[in-house]
Amino acid sequence: MQTPAKGESAPLHVTPKEKMRVQVGISWDTDRKIVQKGIIFKKDEMVKVIYDLDLFCCIYDRNGEIIDYVTPENANLMDSSEQIYHSGDNQTGRISGDDEFISVNIAHVPEHIHSIVFFAMCADKNKFKDVAGVEARVADGLTDQSQILIKPNTMQGADKDGFIFVALIRDANCPHGWAVKNISEFRSNADIEDWGAEGAAFIR
Repeated sequence: MQTPAKGESAPLHVTPKEKMRVQVGISWDTDRKIVQKGIIFKKDEMVKVIYDLDLFCCIYDRNGEIIDYVTPENANLMDSSEQIYHSGDNQTGRISGDDEFISVNIAHVPEHIHSIVFFAMCADKNKFKDVAGVEARVADGLTDQSQILIKPNTMQGADKDGFIFVALIRDANCPHGWAVKNISEFRSNADIEDWGAEGAAFIR
């Protein structure tokens, strides 16, 4: 199984059974930080800090035009084909394994869907460097084996709140008809007018 470096692509690894499910997930931890009281005779206090990260994806046709999307919002948990679906919103990072994930049933994705780009976003004005234990991965849905596993909070550019993670792209030259591209690019949400257009730049 080939793990692509940043900016590179490799054949998507997936067990060729049933739905051929791929899971793109993100996990993070609550943290403990010292809060300085700043008042005489009051000691500093160690408090829990809870972060909220969100995972979403944009779905494109062969021309790179966005045709659908999946987000943690209840109204957008699944695409119109019902083959790309979100685990649901997690606002604490307290679940074991992937705190949020998007599943893709590769065997049943309609032909008009050519590529899917996955993004992560920090809420509450946090940046990736602020968040504890962040891991983003692409895994075989049957075996849970990760093809890509990275730690965005430790990477250069982690002082931003948006992260363009990977793309799944149709490729007839790959054994299962799909490639995975490791994008790993940070962006500031305040600078992005259209995340769909931003993701499209990596699949054309």
